[in-house]
Amino acid sequence: MFAACPDIPIVVLPANNLVRAATRPAERVETALTAAIEQLTHLHSALLDPRGASPAAKAAMDAAVEGVGRLAAVARVAPLDTASLTPIVPNHEYFGVRTAPIDDARLVGEVTTIVARALTDLRVARLDLNDQAAVVLSMVRILGGLLPADGDPAAPGSTGEEAEVGAPYAVGSDELTRWVITHHFYFVLNLAAADAVTRAIGALKAMDRDTALAAVEEAIVLVRGFTAAMLHSGDMSAACYGAVVRPTMAAPACPVALTGRTQPEHKAFRKAMRNLVKVSAEPFAKLAATDPELAAARDALLEADLQDIEKHVIITAKLVGDDRSIVQGEDSESAIAVLRTMRHARAESYRDLMRFGDTVTLIGG
Repeated sequence: MFAACPDIPIVVLPANNLVRAATRPAERVETALTAAIEQLTHLHSALLDPRGASPAAKAAMDAAVEGVGRLAAVARVAPLDTASLTPIVPNHEYFGVRTAPIDDARLVGEVTTIVARALTDLRVARLDLNDQAAVVLSMVRILGGLLPADGDPAAPGSTGEEAEVGAPYAVGSDELTRWVITHHFYFVLNLAAADAVTRAIGALKAMDRDTALAAVEEAIVLVRGFTAAMLHSGDMSAACYGAVVRPTMAAPACPVALTGRTQPEHKAFRKAMRNLVKVSAEPFAKLAATDPELAAARDALLEADLQDIEKHVIITAKLVGDDRSIVQGEDSESAIAVLRTMRHARAESYRDLMRFGDTVTLIGG
């Protein structure tokens, strides 16, 4: 075992990668879900109040933390025996994640606990207001996916009807704990974004324009959310990251040097985006001439994806500086240089699909 925070109970994500429910939850859970979504929506508005920050935003944050915490307690089901579950990648071992086939009641329990922990930490984090708002809006979207409008009611006697089993494990607010619990939420957002993009692709192939547009707009919120969650995870000084967090991801603490490139949740999103630009390959001007709304939405999604890796460059510069990544050899470029090259390659592939495509061209690629 080389979990970064072994005291945090294992998080179980669905084996099918879908973090939205097909059935409606038990009535008491649905009531708490509806209330939490309303509180988060109010918090999002308070954070972006055009009159500026005010005590109302703090009050809205406190109310949302309380409401989402109550939801997580109500939705909690009996813990799953995770001893027999094998992590599918070293990253999962490190972050305390497993995958398994789970029913909707357990999915709701897992996801609401992840959201509650991330929001509780967000209350004390030093994150830009706009990034806080992006995180909160993505939480609204994730919780909304647990309350399907056309879902069947929960079956009597399902796990969602069990008696409450106590409040979810409360975590601390130290930087290593923040690193772990915000990554849990980051993983959920990546799965949701991959799902939204995949649904958009299916709708485009089926010539279902309205469904495609809705799915792309959903993906925009989720991508902006996971970018902000990434920034949230890095809310610490470079000295703290170097002394407390980074050593947990390499020998001797961790027998395998970890890299985000092997993270299955983000790999699922990257695969979906590669497929999207193949299916929706019309240049921006051509698509905008026939469907300006869809062209603008696709442009916003690609822009959000570019900004994600650009902000990854920035946070890496702050926390790692000119150092190499953990998995790079002595003769390699810095972590920043590698990320910047990845950013340029992505921009080059998106150029013709965007309204203001980046004219960068990689040399010798």
